[in-house]
Amino acid sequence: LGGSDGEDSVSVAPQTPPPGAEGLSSFYAQQLQWSDCEGAQCATLEVPVDYAAPQGDTLEVAVIKVPARRDSRRIGSLVVNPGGPGGSGVDYARAADFIVGKGVRDAYDIVGFDPRGVGRSAPIDCLTDAELDTFLGSDPTPDDPAEEQKFAATAQGLGQGCESTAGPLLAHVSTQDAARDMDILRAALGEEQLTYLGKSYGTYLGAVYADLFPAQVGRMVLDGVVAPDLTPEEVNLGQAKGFERATREWAAHCV
Repeated sequence: LGGSDGEDSVSVAPQTPPPGAEGLSSFYAQQLQWSDCEGAQCATLEVPVDYAAPQGDTLEVAVIKVPARRDSRRIGSLVVNPGGPGGSGVDYARAADFIVGKGVRDAYDIVGFDPRGVGRSAPIDCLTDAELDTFLGSDPTPDDPAEEQKFAATAQGLGQGCESTAGPLLAHVSTQDAARDMDILRAALGEEQLTYLGKSYGTYLGAVYADLFPAQVGRMVLDGVVAPDLTPEEVNLGQAKGFERATREWAAHCV
């Protein structure tokens, strides 16, 4: 993949979209233009804002590749996602030596991407710093009607801020959109199937991808699985209980 100067493109066989996505041929046929970026290689992936109207506006998804350490053992590309939602896959992949073992580092290019609306991929910044401080400092467990009303108003302010800054993109930052972007990335990497490591929310992203593109699923590790059939309330409650239990066990261990 690429040459030694870090400024060339990846030469891969033209990729065709999966059945039912023939209107996306130009996106699936693109080649990533890699350039050196602080010891790794970076590129941008062009994807449609609205997959129902691929001839419309597009956006650029930031991609990073940390090449396999041993060319003689290289198998392919491992796409990684740290979770969130909202975690930067670019920053995560930069820590390749710490997130996968030696054998995997030797054999795979570790590839990360910032999902649309996140980090370097058309980021959506909903609040000013002061507004964000207020939002994060609000009481997440209201105890009476007055507190509930205040919490609802704070949440509504976040939504209004996102709507005013993101515009039409806001309707297209779903997990399904990110999964579709990931399949175009798979093709641009020259891979027939996706090899993927997802953690926390990244497990949900991987599950949605597998549901949308079952024939393109290769080796997939989902660590800390978020069940896709849970409601947001069940996810929040489960995470709260997990964090509480982990904090108490940590404190007990310290004692």
